[in-house]
Amino acid sequence: MPQRAYVRTSKPALMASLLVLAVMFIIGIVVINILARDGDAGMGVVFFGFWLFIVAIGAGVVIHNLRTYDKNPASQIVEEILIPDAPAGPKADTGENDFEAKLRQLESLKKDGLISEAEYAAKRSEIMGRKW
Repeated sequence: MPQRAYVRTSKPALMASLLVLAVMFIIGIVVINILARDGDAGMGVVFFGFWLFIVAIGAGVVIHNLRTYDKNPASQIVEEILIPDAPAGPKADTGENDFEAKLRQLESLKKDGLISEAEYAAKRSEIMGRKW
């Protein structure tokens, strides 16, 4: 059965978001002041007025999340992730087949000349001595 994991925004990420929104707000104010001095910039002023409105909404959401961060963690879940079960592979098998596979691998190493007869005998007795 797959496990469930929940992702939520961390406090440092919320603080960083608030900092970015503050910078965007300051940029909006500066640009509106520059455009307001120019008599023929009506559309720019409207655009940056909308910009400030959106930034203010974002800042409100981030401030709300910061204020209620420790009060109800479940309410700030951003995403639910299903983690699939690990596939059953040869390492997951701890039964008789595990002993058989180890003995066959050990025999193969001996046959290829990678281990000596003494090493083979020692390792084989170690494997055979384990609890079946």
